[in-house]
Amino acid sequence: MAAPRILLASLLHETNSFNRTLTPIDSFCGRYLLLDHASAHSTLAGSGTETGGFLAGCAEHGWQSHIAFAAAAGPSGPMVETAFRKLKDRLFEAAREKPDGVLLALHGAMTTEESPDPEGDIASELRRIIGPDVPLVVTLDMHANLSPRLVEAADGMCIYETYPHVDQAETARRAVVALARLLVRPKAGRRLTRALVMRPPMLDAADHGRTSPAGPMNPILARLDALRNTHDLVTGGLTIGFPWADTPNAGPAVVLHAAWDSTVDLPAIARELTDLLWQSRGETQLDFPDTAQAIAEALAGRSDKKPLVLADIADNPAGGAYGDSPNLLRAMIAADLENAAFASICDPEAVAQAMQAGLGGRINVVLGGRKAPEISPPLALSVEVVGLHDGRIAFAGPVLRGVTVDMGPIAVFRHRTIEIVVASRALAITDLQQFRALGIEPAEKSVLALKSRNHHRAAFEPLARKVMLVDAGGIASMQLAKIPYRNLPRPIWPLDPDRGTPSSIRVLEFRHDA
Repeated sequence: MAAPRILLASLLHETNSFNRTLTPIDSFCGRYLLLDHASAHSTLAGSGTETGGFLAGCAEHGWQSHIAFAAAAGPSGPMVETAFRKLKDRLFEAAREKPDGVLLALHGAMTTEESPDPEGDIASELRRIIGPDVPLVVTLDMHANLSPRLVEAADGMCIYETYPHVDQAETARRAVVALARLLVRPKAGRRLTRALVMRPPMLDAADHGRTSPAGPMNPILARLDALRNTHDLVTGGLTIGFPWADTPNAGPAVVLHAAWDSTVDLPAIARELTDLLWQSRGETQLDFPDTAQAIAEALAGRSDKKPLVLADIADNPAGGAYGDSPNLLRAMIAADLENAAFASICDPEAVAQAMQAGLGGRINVVLGGRKAPEISPPLALSVEVVGLHDGRIAFAGPVLRGVTVDMGPIAVFRHRTIEIVVASRALAITDLQQFRALGIEPAEKSVLALKSRNHHRAAFEPLARKVMLVDAGGIASMQLAKIPYRNLPRPIWPLDPDRGTPSSIRVLEFRHDA
């Protein structure tokens, strides 16, 4: 009997609706854009990515795998429609070769300039091409905004269970296990599973899904795992949602898939987990320290040699923010902090100016604040150019282990005793190599300021005396009630009064009756 032929593809982009900059195809070069099987296999095999996990799982089962493409970009504005069509058409072309199964890695919170639900578009058309009884298993980021069309088209969905996200490959391996189970199901010209998605009326939950350090998400995931082990589920997962997406699907959800002939009570399982998400409201932080509180903490001194880590969350590129706000840096300079480093400001014009001046050059720059000056005005500085780099940095992990990211040309400026990393692309700081590759040893600094929310913790928390999340202003602020949403279902927490009960839970069940 011939080995099953498995089609693989990855399209990972998280879209901030309030980012006014569209995402073209070359933005994917910052992480990876691999348009054929050979390049994707050679680059991602053995990595901590979904594709790495898919390939390892397929090899263990002796399956033939074919990668249509693997593409991942940093979060930003809506994807350019022509770029999206180029990638999905490549997938559809490969699907017409009649695979025996499909493994598809998506983020779950992507939009394009024309579609609020492009991942639903992909899955629906893919299902039409492959037919009803070819198994399709999808992996998603924990911060997906679940598309009902995506749930309906899939036969199983596996979702990250760590934040910082360090389980992409492990999530992919779970998807392989689900696919293996589905491949041996009898084919009858009908769908293999039934599905249910249940949503509490929330825009965020469980402290944005944080699992390290442990938070309210951990016991909810533990209960999910117990329910999966007790009941006959093909897959079951939780999403926290991406609150900076102004779409009807924004917010947390429970999604379950069971064999079509299983008697498991999906609504009861989903309701228990949905109630736990709803109950996490009181442990979901929305207000964070401002720059004044951050500087006060930095000036209070330290009892050991470990650095204070200040995470600039509201301008976090991993939340789709512009990554060019100098607000926190401005406060650090005003306080005359010593032995500090800041990474990074996205400002390709300042980098070009540094390249022209060369190492050791002294220049006057107007730094950042170009995208949303009404929130974060630019910062005029006199600096010395102390580092230049091509921006290609091999990540040690745990987040994106084994991936070489491209931040575009980088300049390192020194202003008094503060070193400032300026990049040409906006990417969150999640890896120690984003300092070390530039000649900066983060462990030796008194203060490390970086643009991130939680992903940095995996690498930076072990060397920090304290991690402090700071809201210095930006389009990824957790002050959600101040964001001008137009397309959310209402009422929804925290924008509307909390009545104490999830009075408007939304449920969709897909039975796929023959």
